[in-house]
Amino acid sequence: MRRDHVLIIDDDADLRELVAIGLADAHLTCVEAAGCVEALPLLDRDRARLRAVLLDYFMPGPSPAACARAILERVDPGVPVVLVSAAVDIAERAAELGLTRYLAKPFDLVQLHAVVSEVETG
Repeated sequence: MRRDHVLIIDDDADLRELVAIGLADAHLTCVEAAGCVEALPLLDRDRARLRAVLLDYFMPGPSPAACARAILERVDPGVPVVLVSAAVDIAERAAELGLTRYLAKPFDLVQLHAVVSEVETG
């Protein structure tokens, strides 16, 4: 099965839409969730097709640590969970969550494509 889905977890609907538009030309399907609770069933449903998960840091609901932990328990090894945030200390926040990849807001299409294309598509 082709890994052609990207799960975008962000409470900003406009950002989710822009990311989906930006990845459409790479033939990737974006699955959108406004928060962690909404994202987990989507993650379970699309697990075999997931190429990456983009996770916002500042959202209502479970803490970023609890959300990241729940996601990491569900994704296949090799599927990156990428922290997306405007926080100045994004690298430190990612490390606190056990994530090795991050994307600082604002980002451009080149950066977005780079973080998603780092993945083995098997």
